[in-house]
Amino acid sequence: MELRGVRKVYEMGQEKVVALDHIDLDVYKGEIICLLGPSGSGKSTLLNMMAGLEKPTSGTIYYAKFPIHKMNENQLAEFRRKYIGFVFQQYNLINTFTALENITLPLTFKGEGKRKRNLAGKDILNQVGLGDRMYHKPTEMSGGQQQRVSIARAFVNRPELIFADEPTGNLDTKTSDDMMKMMVRMVRKDKKTLIIVTHDEELSEYADRIVHIRDGNIQSIEVNQHSKADAYLAEYEEEQRQKQSNQLDQSVQLN
Repeated sequence: MELRGVRKVYEMGQEKVVALDHIDLDVYKGEIICLLGPSGSGKSTLLNMMAGLEKPTSGTIYYAKFPIHKMNENQLAEFRRKYIGFVFQQYNLINTFTALENITLPLTFKGEGKRKRNLAGKDILNQVGLGDRMYHKPTEMSGGQQQRVSIARAFVNRPELIFADEPTGNLDTKTSDDMMKMMVRMVRKDKKTLIIVTHDEELSEYADRIVHIRDGNIQSIEVNQHSKADAYLAEYEEEQRQKQSNQLDQSVQLN
């Protein structure tokens, strides 16, 4: 994704509020990038521009060959359906739907048949550790479980870009850590791109690059040489190797 000279100005009566001043940014395939800044810095507005939820006042935004800044609403809806997944702070689940129904909603919009989308939904529910909660409704689940459903919904369509807007803002520290580990494992496994918006510096430690935003401008871009994502993934892969080794040993002993 390439942003050049992106500016967003809101008109509030006679007053003009500059939410984004002049943003130049490149986002590379397969990276985890964090837009970090305090409340009101413009980071969520920037996410909305990148996801095509709002149009910039000026400037250009390209995803590969697609000029997001020029697309009409129908083109943007199609673009988001094909390429983008969202994880929200407020979960945004439908309370009358089960976990499985919430997760498979993007596949319904895609026109997938019920059997195919249920198989995909059940598979990803197992990946996020909620295989035994697929028929529970949001009101029957904890905050952490609801966010797992939200993450599964974002990934079920295998999108190229995942946007996470304050994804752990409503969760305690341990659950937040669990959610981030789950997301980075899934994006790294499939070489997807994750863009996190947060004011939490601890969350930013999972990113490959940290984009510091203040007053609608990029103050600096920090390359994170010690990403927690890489450390966690190395640990996770070692655990999986050990588990496979133990299963093989048990199989040999039984035979």
